[in-house]
Amino acid sequence: MPSRAVPAAPPSVRSVGQARALLQALALLGGDILSGIVAHAVVSASVRLVGGPSLSWKVTAAWLVLWLLWRAYQGLYPGYGQSPQNELRRHTVSTVQVAVAQLAAALAVQRFAPSGLSVILEWLVILVIGLPIRYGVRSVLNRLGMFGRPVSIIGAGQTARTIIDHLTSHPSYGLLPVVAYDDNVALHGTSIGHVPVIGNISLALSSPTTEQAIIGIPGARSEVQQQLVNNVYSVFPITWAVPDLIGVPNQAMQPHNIGILASLEIKNNLRSTRARFIKRGIDMVGAGIGGLLILPVLLLIVLAIRLDSPGPAIYRARRLGRDGRPFDCFKFRSMHKDAEQKLQAMLDSRPDLRIEFEATHKLKDDPRVTRVGNFLRRTSLDELPQLGNVLLGEMSMVGPRPIVSGEIEKYGRVYSLYTQVRPGMTGYWQANGRSDTSYDERVGMDHFYVTNWTPWLDLVILLQTVRVVLMGKGAY
Repeated sequence: MPSRAVPAAPPSVRSVGQARALLQALALLGGDILSGIVAHAVVSASVRLVGGPSLSWKVTAAWLVLWLLWRAYQGLYPGYGQSPQNELRRHTVSTVQVAVAQLAAALAVQRFAPSGLSVILEWLVILVIGLPIRYGVRSVLNRLGMFGRPVSIIGAGQTARTIIDHLTSHPSYGLLPVVAYDDNVALHGTSIGHVPVIGNISLALSSPTTEQAIIGIPGARSEVQQQLVNNVYSVFPITWAVPDLIGVPNQAMQPHNIGILASLEIKNNLRSTRARFIKRGIDMVGAGIGGLLILPVLLLIVLAIRLDSPGPAIYRARRLGRDGRPFDCFKFRSMHKDAEQKLQAMLDSRPDLRIEFEATHKLKDDPRVTRVGNFLRRTSLDELPQLGNVLLGEMSMVGPRPIVSGEIEKYGRVYSLYTQVRPGMTGYWQANGRSDTSYDERVGMDHFYVTNWTPWLDLVILLQTVRVVLMGKGAY
């Protein structure tokens, strides 16, 4: 691409994009205000019932405004391009910071001191309901086709296809690919999904139709890449460039500069003592408290299993844990006692099922599964005894899928990374497809999790798992 002067984005593109973003920001802002109103109403009603002091609405409103301004500064309105874990982190940090500030102010002024508990309760309710309400508002906007910023994709190769596929399947990310450009004339007139490839990159520079561009040609020579980025940057108000770092941990990257050079810091959270301590703390609290709360459910499941078919209620499955050490993974028994004989008979008579089993190690219509076991699997209740594995330090609440020794070969070079963490009761693949994904996709998801692990990612996966389990998606 020859160096040349390029025109700036036309005012119409920028003004339309800004107006669209403003409307979406106001909708999300309204959702956060609703969170504050609901929290104040709930806490005020609760403390009145016990005769305690509650905060006035004026006090709550003042601090709520500060909270909204702080979130706006953090880029949460409208929050395009936020990963779920980054959005959760910003929501949590902004809420806790303002809560601590208000609590400090309340305790510093004696006449506000009795309302300190009300302050804590109000912000705790906001912390809990704020994100779901935000998700709900955004979901409504998505259904109405009113959320997101249209973006142009520069390039139409495999990287561009990956970008488009991800953004299309995750509309809550807020970046909507609408057009692609590539200098390969053979691609003109084709499309990537629903995104048309309409012409050369020079067309994007001369007639930009969106406010943002994403450059997806990481394999270009350095001088071509430099020139391309500079030209696109001159035209589009917002430019993202995908570097040639595919397969490298990306959630832990932080930009720096060394003089005139750009540099990326890649944090290894697996080596962070603090992060590992937090993860273990989440495991112990989650498994301990969760186990006590659902103890009646566990007892009912044990009774149902024993009444449905002969055999023990708990099944011990040998799996590989951290550092490759084997351990007994606890599960509620969901199969008949003669499970393997039933399976072998069906595989011998059904070559199509043998292919399915060899590809995924699962069958949608598994003859080994009991009636109660089928229900337990579809609701993922069969995995609840693994809370015991978590307390014993053999598993984590979130981690890669527990595997058997026969699967090591399929993991290949990823296995050495796999063994650096405890396997999880749930994980990235369970929250993003479960049994509907291929085996290679599962390995790729485990690889992503281990190399991009943060406590925030764990919390997001736990929330996503609840949603997936309630929907019953991909479970068998």
